[in-house]
Amino acid sequence: MFFRRVVTEKLEYTCKCSNNCFEGFSEDSTIYPKCKSCRYQECLKFGMNYAFRKQKRLLEIRNKKDDELDAIIDGLRYLDNHRRETLRTKFTISNPTLQEMVEKKGLETYVKTPKEQLRPQDWSFFALYTTVEFLSNMPFMSKLQTAEKMCLLRNSASKCSLFAGAMRSFNEKKAEMITVDGQDIYPNSILDFVGSSGGAREFLGRIKSMVVGKLAELTVLREEFLLISSIIFCNPDVFYEPENSAAQSKVASQQQEFTAALLHFCMCKYGLNGPSRFTQLLSLCPIIQRNFDDLQFLTMMFRMKRADIKFRNIVEELI
Repeated sequence: MFFRRVVTEKLEYTCKCSNNCFEGFSEDSTIYPKCKSCRYQECLKFGMNYAFRKQKRLLEIRNKKDDELDAIIDGLRYLDNHRRETLRTKFTISNPTLQEMVEKKGLETYVKTPKEQLRPQDWSFFALYTTVEFLSNMPFMSKLQTAEKMCLLRNSASKCSLFAGAMRSFNEKKAEMITVDGQDIYPNSILDFVGSSGGAREFLGRIKSMVVGKLAELTVLREEFLLISSIIFCNPDVFYEPENSAAQSKVASQQQEFTAALLHFCMCKYGLNGPSRFTQLLSLCPIIQRNFDDLQFLTMMFRMKRADIKFRNIVEELI
């Protein structure tokens, strides 16, 4: 305690005997000089180094944070790999509700044949399907009730699906969102339902390119994409009823964990530019929200014009 106090408080002592007060004393001595200057010198002689110990402790904390970050990213990458592989190679003819997906009832997929061609609307459905699976399998979801899981998914699954589609298109160096097999995910034929004016074309173009363009501008990494997706998903504000306070607390804690992980990643990856990079990445959240709002409007217009077309259950529930 004495040595730590001298170092941290930067105390200085002067010996009246030229720092020789401990001469003639040994470990077996029953009494020791009270000179604080000599006592401090003896501490140094025996190798005490508070700064080193403090650095070592900080290093241990830093290593622990690095390990925690690696565990979070590895877990998300594992789930995302499964999502990407399923979306690329499989499909489903089942039409589950959101509750059935959350409860994992009757979920069956099959391997697509090389000749099997999916329409853009099929790709949109299956992208949403695989994203619901991805989000439902996050470890913290096991702590929530079915109704609480559904509440979270209704709020954020479509946004995360759109974000994933934009990220995939960006990685393929496309300026607009496309399907896995390269089709225009929102073909211009949709203009038949929203109008063909310049404003309508601009609106459709914005839906297809706004998020992709921002990802390209920031050159977003996969780790950053996964953490931002998780932050968007874990929105505690959806639990505003008093009886849902426990769920709100769990989700808020999880969002804080993902946010802290993103900040730590930025600090490790970008050094002094870490805080500004962190802010840039969070600026994606309102852009993704606007993209989703535009998609909801487009879907509403389509439904009004083509009331005869039936959407898959989770599309009806989530968009």
